[in-house]
Amino acid sequence: MKRNTASHSKWDLESLGYVGVLPGALLAVTHQIYAISIGDFHSDYPFLHMMVELIGASLGGSLLFCGIGWIRNQHIARQGP
Repeated sequence: MKRNTASHSKWDLESLGYVGVLPGALLAVTHQIYAISIGDFHSDYPFLHMMVELIGASLGGSLLFCGIGWIRNQHIARQGP
């Protein structure tokens, strides 16, 4: 008999959203450190440019994690108890 180890509980999308911000922010910060180290500034307002990229990457990570959680929750709901 094969043991079923899959979790059948739904994932909390709000928590996934907060957790998804972390990899997005880490990616943006790493990119900004690299851009600063090579002196690559694309704007007259570098702080604004950095903040827009940081916010965009954070939202992107959050949406990615929430999307994955939503797809998984839909799959669990279709599978039934």
